[in-house]
Amino acid sequence: MIETEQEKQWRRELESAGETAVRDSMNHGGGIATGGEPKRQYVFRWLREKEQERQRRESQSAWYVCWTYRATVATLVVAVLTFFAAIAAVVATVLHP
Repeated sequence: MIETEQEKQWRRELESAGETAVRDSMNHGGGIATGGEPKRQYVFRWLREKEQERQRRESQSAWYVCWTYRATVATLVVAVLTFFAAIAAVVATVLHP
């Protein structure tokens, strides 16, 4: 969707205020949407975009956390197996010099 000059100005205003401030303003009937129904609708679309961006980032973060957890478990398994192999080697050396 192509933004008009007015919408570009609104976007700059919203970006400057920040998502939390804009959402609070809208929830409490604040002045961020002063400018009539077109601006109000634009603010809602902008907030939805921000929500989708946040959900995408959270999804990516969840994937990364899961991957990191699996890598940590795999490393732990390798470390435990290496430990037991070292113990077995020491025992074999002591029992069969």
